[in-house]
Amino acid sequence: MRISFFYLILLFLIPQISLAISEAEEYEIKAAYLFNLGNFIKWPATSQDSFEICVLGQDVFKENLDLIAKKEKKLQNKLAVIKKKSSLDDVNQCSILFINFTEQSQFQAAFDKLKGKPILTVGDTEKFIIMGGMIQFYLQAGKIRLMIDPQTLDENNLKASSKLLQISQRVER
Repeated sequence: MRISFFYLILLFLIPQISLAISEAEEYEIKAAYLFNLGNFIKWPATSQDSFEICVLGQDVFKENLDLIAKKEKKLQNKLAVIKKKSSLDDVNQCSILFINFTEQSQFQAAFDKLKGKPILTVGDTEKFIIMGGMIQFYLQAGKIRLMIDPQTLDENNLKASSKLLQISQRVER
């Protein structure tokens, strides 16, 4: 059974809805969350023509993220573009950077390289946020939840909306 995009939006905005997810659906839901984070973060003004959502490492989202971008088309009034990245050398144009667990050995290098840059770092690896990431997906009672570090966002000129902060577990350093 496929979950409609509309239902995924409701899940993002109303976290109280209970839904047990299968492993196959997990990254479909995470793809919708990742894309929609672009609507709940404020970035500094930029001259970029597109809004790039990048995946560093193995693409766990498969076609899900591409399908959402194709359907929605825009984020922050810019063309939404999904990019697959194989190295940290090529991430400077990203607005959102999902760092896959396969790149765990590169976490610290990534956080050091991106320090002070308005690139939202997102991951789903345990301790991602403690190691320096900004938003971490985690499972709790069969539901995908968000953990957020507002201080790290602030240090990188990003601001989370109050709606995002309400539905996220805040991590304070």
